[in-house]
Amino acid sequence: MRDTKRKVWATLLVLALGGGAAPACARTADDPPGETTQTAPVTAPAEIPTVQDDASFFALPDGGGDDDLRRLAPGAPLKQRTIPAAIEEFDAPVQATQVQYRTTDTLGEPSVAVTSVIHPPSSVEPSGNTVMYASFYDSMRPEDGPSRVLSGNVTEGGAVVLAELAFIAPLLAAGHTVVMPDIQGEGEIFAAGPEYGQIILDGLRASHRTPGADVPSDAPTALVGYSGGSIGAGWASILAEEYAPDVADSIVGVAQGGTMVRPEHNLVYAGEGSGWSGVVGMAMVGLARAYGVDLDPYLTDIGRQVFADMDRVAIGDASDSYDHLRWDEIIRPEYPDPDSIPEVRHLLDDTNMGLRATPPYPQLLVQAGGGEAENTPPHPELGDGDGVMLLGDTRALARQYCADGTDVDYREIPTGGHTVGGAAWAAQMVPWVNARFAGDEPTTSCGQIPEGNPLE
Repeated sequence: MRDTKRKVWATLLVLALGGGAAPACARTADDPPGETTQTAPVTAPAEIPTVQDDASFFALPDGGGDDDLRRLAPGAPLKQRTIPAAIEEFDAPVQATQVQYRTTDTLGEPSVAVTSVIHPPSSVEPSGNTVMYASFYDSMRPEDGPSRVLSGNVTEGGAVVLAELAFIAPLLAAGHTVVMPDIQGEGEIFAAGPEYGQIILDGLRASHRTPGADVPSDAPTALVGYSGGSIGAGWASILAEEYAPDVADSIVGVAQGGTMVRPEHNLVYAGEGSGWSGVVGMAMVGLARAYGVDLDPYLTDIGRQVFADMDRVAIGDASDSYDHLRWDEIIRPEYPDPDSIPEVRHLLDDTNMGLRATPPYPQLLVQAGGGEAENTPPHPELGDGDGVMLLGDTRALARQYCADGTDVDYREIPTGGHTVGGAAWAAQMVPWVNARFAGDEPTTSCGQIPEGNPLE
């Protein structure tokens, strides 16, 4: 298998660099001593290797490591294949084109991810529109990602993706192409919103650059996701204009729900309930890994045990693991709050949606309350939420977006918790997305949204 991986990577580089072309940073005769000429990154090879078997397709490139990836532009396809997608909602066959591609991690280093382009069934007339659906598989194990599940490799941690296919089916039935990236990449991260967003945007680029995926770069595109998926959809919309202006031009709207706006608040709120406190530990592990922060010197004995328990888990493993999980239980007393650890303060600020530029695209924001249904009590200062996400934070983000001129349709589900909110979001997402593709005037609740929590 290692030889196969090397051959694929070598073939890719030969094709991408044009055979005898000078490599990036090669010195030419005209360069002054000590200086080099930079070759523009390659957006797509002349021919993308087709790799059909699972082991070779999902294998990470090892022909030259990061240096070879740096020669490729973010979104450059590395491998491709077409598979039958196991979507039971349709009698007609459904095909998916899967693409492994180059992306960028939280620290700005090149990395690799996979996306699945799910085509409408053969019995449906294509609409020409694209929906990026971000899954809430929420796992630090890459083998639980949607791309593996769609290819028939269903793990316990990835089984939630099968339920999400019911959310995707109406979009496919409307003729839309669904692009479904593994938003947590291959690096065993969790809750790192900016990296999720870059993986999504590069997944769309890779879809555009893979002829077999048949996704035109100018196709009207909606970004959608709930819970962990909303972390991806929301951050992709925030980053698009700066990180991927070539993708930004085609975005017509963003439908997100159960949104993690200011993670610092979520960790405090969700940490007080048995249902979601384990996910607090999971998020701390995933964020520390994504940002390259070694928290071990700051951890209590309990904290070290939590980090060991929550390493490489899926959300189902983390749920109901602890009665509560608080900062002073995990972190040593000489570090009383996040401000006392600069690396933690940085990663919390960097993942705060409220501190970033407002995206210009119409937004559907659906947020549930009633967190006590999922064993999380209302917080005395931050208020109620759905058990893990906060009403006050989402209200504040919606009001901020409205103040900056973005059309926001904010819809609140007062009771039921996070799971009930997900069902409500899915039912409202499809008609809202179809209205954006139809060119209807965006609906807005700006001016009617209650005040929320501080986001700074």
